[in-house]
Amino acid sequence: MIAPIKRMTLPENNFPTVWQTVIFRNYGFVDSEKIAKTLQTDVATIDAEAKRLGISKFERIKDFDENGYITIIRNNWFLLPYDQLCTLTGFSMEKLEFVLKEEDFLWVKLANFKPQCKPVKYKPLSKKAIKKTEIIAKTVSKYYENGYGKYFNFFDDLSLVEVKAESSTGTRMIHGYITPCGDVFSYDSNTYLPDALLSTYAQNGVNAIFIHGLLSALSYYPFNPKLCEGYEERRKELKSLIKRAERFGIKIYLYLNEPRCLDLADFKGFEHLKGTILGNTATLCMEQKEVQDYLYESVKDLLVALENLGGIFTITMSENLTNCSSRKGDVMCPVCANVPVEEIVSKVNNIMLKACQDSNTGAELIANIWGWDSFREFTDENVKNSFKLLDKDVAVMATSEYSLEFEKGGVKNRLTEYSISTPGPSQASKNNFKLAGKQGHKLYAKIQIACSWECACVPYVPVFDLTYKHVKNLDKLGIKNFLLTWTLGGYPSPVLDMITSVSGGASLDQWYNKYYGELGETVHNAVKKLCKGFSEYPLDVSSLYYSPETMGAANLWNIEPDSKTSAMVSYAFDDYKFWCGAYGYDVYVSQLKKLLKGFKQGINALNKIENPTKKVKELLLYAKVCYNHFEASLLHTQYSYLKTDILANKTEILKVVKAGIKNA
Repeated sequence: MIAPIKRMTLPENNFPTVWQTVIFRNYGFVDSEKIAKTLQTDVATIDAEAKRLGISKFERIKDFDENGYITIIRNNWFLLPYDQLCTLTGFSMEKLEFVLKEEDFLWVKLANFKPQCKPVKYKPLSKKAIKKTEIIAKTVSKYYENGYGKYFNFFDDLSLVEVKAESSTGTRMIHGYITPCGDVFSYDSNTYLPDALLSTYAQNGVNAIFIHGLLSALSYYPFNPKLCEGYEERRKELKSLIKRAERFGIKIYLYLNEPRCLDLADFKGFEHLKGTILGNTATLCMEQKEVQDYLYESVKDLLVALENLGGIFTITMSENLTNCSSRKGDVMCPVCANVPVEEIVSKVNNIMLKACQDSNTGAELIANIWGWDSFREFTDENVKNSFKLLDKDVAVMATSEYSLEFEKGGVKNRLTEYSISTPGPSQASKNNFKLAGKQGHKLYAKIQIACSWECACVPYVPVFDLTYKHVKNLDKLGIKNFLLTWTLGGYPSPVLDMITSVSGGASLDQWYNKYYGELGETVHNAVKKLCKGFSEYPLDVSSLYYSPETMGAANLWNIEPDSKTSAMVSYAFDDYKFWCGAYGYDVYVSQLKKLLKGFKQGINALNKIENPTKKVKELLLYAKVCYNHFEASLLHTQYSYLKTDILANKTEILKVVKAGIKNA
């Protein structure tokens, strides 16, 4: 576990004591027994203090700690030290460390550091603290009078229809909306990919689903058998999912970053395989025959055991430390130091392809070339050579928008991630598609169609025309196979149906009329306004990941300026200079206002529709939620900026605070 850093924790002056904050953030989400054990008191005390805080009506949410543990970790990251965090979640230190590493880089999303928190223990309140708490409770309790929202009931209204997705028009692959990213196959797959959801995906044209996989969790690990304990049971769960998905014409794919790095301590007995060292981890050197044999045998054995896995896609230059050239290390592998990077990444893919072919299962190997660019010090020549070295039967997947050049608010910028607001493909991706196509590789485009980090908290951003434009641009290049979402975008939204219809030859107008019936034209005119607004989003890596919009009104405001750096898709603090990115404060705020203006116009148009159908009501709801989050982001940015001179900006600060309260 990485040692905590001495940094100021979150200001908790919204409650008289920190232990009250712990109760407030966890009551109803975590068993009272766990909260009591964490705070070293009893259940009766926890329940009594929850009542004093005005939250006693917040009933226990079943299975939240099982399904929402990431939220629990985030809510307590700045409150509790590691040992108390483990007590609260019920995790061992080893499991917490695994979750922080494997749950789609959770450690990175928690700001790359753990603040040093003092132990939090229950202590009876003073008379002064009781009076402050009574004032808080009067405000808090009224928000629980009429109940509260549901949790994890995303698919209650889905119906099971025995239908198979069409595959003749290409692969349309997504990530399951609530599929975890860690030790996925230790869970019952029915909990995150139920039959009703698979059926709905199939009805909307989805014929492939990808899931994070860890080879040492799915195959025998010869170097340290302890690391693969339970792999046979995980295989059984995956095999069961594959069979269920086949009923609906859906293939299951594994996303693998291999061979994965290990902690330095785990190399005991095979130190000669240690490659590039980064921190307290090291790669398995791909130039060693033992590592190559392991990669081949473990993949082949897995595919034979599963029989009908659709395939595997790799990212050889990912955020994970994998091969010796996957990241700049502290100590470069002496064996690989003079080996061209293209030889290493192509070797990883070619070995795994050979395993696919020799398994005789028909499994496909797709090389996702994310990271084959200047971001990972990959030159155009490296890319060209990599395509030549790749076996022609390796399919090539490129992120369509990567390196896309654009201008917003008079500011020129370049995209280094995916986007909905700014449709691709980029010239760089066009070049890669052309190069790979000439070498005979099957082509995939990775795009984002339902939601992206531009507003990750909604099931989908209702800006269908922007996605249509992107898909049509790729269609002109002959691209028929798509990875439609990354890990946050797999909601069975109308966008899936639209892409399937367009792939079948329908125009955009025809789809609107098909999906929204006689209201199609009216809805389309409203969505055009939403699209116009969303196209003004001040796109930048810093705004995408570090601005306040993901948490929206849940971000904490404090009158004292906070010097902490913004946490990735988590707490924004007051780090507005960073998330404004290349635009600077004035242009950034101006762009958000343009975005909100377009959304407001679209929402007004939808509000005017008489007798709206269920589909129109849903569209309006999501448009409003997006507006709410972007307004929260705008207000938070203004608040953080104005606080730099509180006395001079007192009047404006009060206006922003009132608007923030209204938004919340």
